[in-house]
Order: sequence, then structure tokens, then C-alpha cells
Amino acid sequence: MELIRCKQDVVKKLNDYVEVHPPVILFKEGHFYSIKMDINYNWLALDEEGKEHILASNTRNIQDDYWFSYHFELC
Repeated sequence: MELIRCKQDVVKKLNDYVEVHPPVILFKEGHFYSIKMDINYNWLALDEEGKEHILASNTRNIQDDYWFSYHFELC
């Protein structure tokens, strides 16, 4: 299990371009979250509502994932 810090708010989206209205913040800027890797090398974290999300997939090193590195940093 690792600890990460959110660098900017992550909002819920219906797809790559359409955000939910009103905005729902899944991960808040400046907040810390614990993450874990499953047996398929997916990195999982619980959002602000306690729902599980994949933050990176198919990688042993989470920092290799561009989307993850853009939104989070390892502590």
C-alpha cells in the first residue's frame, strides 16, 4: 500500500469530454489517499465517497502512467 497526494481536483466525467453537472469531485486537491496494486497491476484508490477507482492500469510502476502523474504524486 502506498500513499499519494492529489495535485488538482479530479471530477467525475460521463466520458472523456462530458463532465457531470453539477460537478462531483472524486479526489480533492491537497488530500492524501492510500492506493494498492491488484494482481493485474491495476492501482486502486477510494474516492471521497468511498468508491473504488483505478488510477493506473497494467503497470508495476505507477509513476510511469501519464494520467496518474498529472493528477497525483507519491508521498
